[in-house]
Amino acid sequence: MKQDGKHSSARCWMCGTPVEGRWALDDRTGLLTWRSWQDAATQALARMSGPRQGALLFIDLNRFKVINDRYGHLAGDMVLAAVADVLRSATRHGDLIGRYGGDEFVVLLTRCDVTDAREVAQRIAKGIRALVVAVTTVNGVAAAHVAGLSASIGMALTDAAPALGELVLAADAALLASKEDGRQAEACAVGSRRGDDR
Repeated sequence: MKQDGKHSSARCWMCGTPVEGRWALDDRTGLLTWRSWQDAATQALARMSGPRQGALLFIDLNRFKVINDRYGHLAGDMVLAAVADVLRSATRHGDLIGRYGGDEFVVLLTRCDVTDAREVAQRIAKGIRALVVAVTTVNGVAAAHVAGLSASIGMALTDAAPALGELVLAADAALLASKEDGRQAEACAVGSRRGDDR
């Protein structure tokens, strides 16, 4: 999802169509809300065909609660906005980014195979790890910096789970496998309906 600077209206990252009605944006990150992302992802999946179809990345920030507890929820929101910027810069035009909820994000990658998807996942993980976010703390201190972030990422390929619900479940299962592998910054597990393929 991107913003049209001239008119300050939200436009679809995939096709440039103005976002209206149920295509709502998350007010903390500027990304599609979960419901809006589901609508857009369902349409995108229906258009996918051929050997280079797509993949879903399910991204979860590790130990995000510590940030809220230490610096306050405003600081947490600032970190979420910075992570959203990483997702925008690490993905490609045509990829669909949304906020699942809390500190979790979803990215539908279009026109890619498993190698392409892993490269995007690695860019996302490295970008998050490199973040140093200046935040305002609950005491009003603006000099605090949050660093040392990491993310766990689960991946599911569209040919393994063609329906969106199945795709989300497969990516979520892979995300859990990624966390079990130690919450490494570049951890990315691949899931399918047939079980984990790490």
